[in-house]
Amino acid sequence: MKGAEKIDIDRRYCKGCMLCKYICPCDVYELGKERSDLDYLMPQVAHIENCKVCGLCELHCPDMALTVMGKEKGKEKA
Repeated sequence: MKGAEKIDIDRRYCKGCMLCKYICPCDVYELGKERSDLDYLMPQVAHIENCKVCGLCELHCPDMALTVMGKEKGKEKA
């Protein structure tokens, strides 16, 4: 099964629009308490185990502030 190993949200570029949360079909994101360098509330990765690495969040992020890294084949955690 495909999954994400890590999801990076670049605090230098994120403007807290939350499109990642609204576009994600797997409920991976929620509103966080951390502020970006631009002083916006950022999303946080709440349920990385739900991520299917579909790429919708990366594709729809208007600031290209998201990077989803999938698990390498054969290295998935049981």
